[in-house]
Amino acid sequence: MKKWLTFFGGLLLLGFLLTSGTFYIVPVNQHAVVTRFGKIVRVHSTPGVHVKVPFLDVVYAYPKWLQEHDSAPVETVLGDKRNVIFDTFLLYRIDDPQAFHTRIRSAETLARRIDDVIFGSIRVVAGLYTYEDILNDKRDEIIDATTERVRAQTKNMGITVVRTAIRNFTLPEQNLQAIYSNMKSERVRIAQGILAAGRAQANRITAEANRKAQEIIASAFKQGQTLRGEGDKEAQVIISQAMGRAFSLYEQMKAIEFFQKGLRKETVLVVDPGKGLFRYLKDNAPASESAPQN
Repeated sequence: MKKWLTFFGGLLLLGFLLTSGTFYIVPVNQHAVVTRFGKIVRVHSTPGVHVKVPFLDVVYAYPKWLQEHDSAPVETVLGDKRNVIFDTFLLYRIDDPQAFHTRIRSAETLARRIDDVIFGSIRVVAGLYTYEDILNDKRDEIIDATTERVRAQTKNMGITVVRTAIRNFTLPEQNLQAIYSNMKSERVRIAQGILAAGRAQANRITAEANRKAQEIIASAFKQGQTLRGEGDKEAQVIISQAMGRAFSLYEQMKAIEFFQKGLRKETVLVVDPGKGLFRYLKDNAPASESAPQN
């Protein structure tokens, strides 16, 4: 009885081993490569349950999803002979599992091959651009050109490169001080140009303001002289009319003005008081005389 139990137990164990080693499942997000004695016999890229020969067939699973490869920073020379360190990464997916299994198979081999391709592509593409191109709007051109070169050189590896991107780029330490000095000199030059333009504009504004002020002053002076001349003219007319109507009164007023301004207490005059203006000094001087008739 025990022998039969042992026999049936062995059969069950053998059946379990055969069953577990015969069927395998391919998930929706993986490729499956089946090899027998090291040679590929089947490739599955669709999900499902499949059969293999136990103990002879080996199933290798490779992911379908988008993967990232982070490359080590690489130093290269630009077209203007400046050294720049690029830190890049790559996005790829396995589209041909048979080619990938044949040429790559392990993650270490893939990383080494991709690094070689990326480093070579960056050195070639970077040599076509200058540092100013990277700082301005040509970084996307560098990325696109690098992606195309990497994609073409990795096509036979069974992968499709979706994107090669530059995470950042830096200058070697020995070049930083020179770049900073150039940037400082450039900023000083720009600032001096702005200051010079400002001073020139200020001088133009000041000159224009002075010119307008001189024009206003000259116009005001001319207008004042004109008004003064008209006033003097009108005054002469009034004086002439007054002299014609009251000549004696006018003569007396001028005589009084002369005496007030020209004579002092200590002034001694030897004149004939009956002649000229001095006749008005006499006590019996006439109060007024009739003006001559026109």
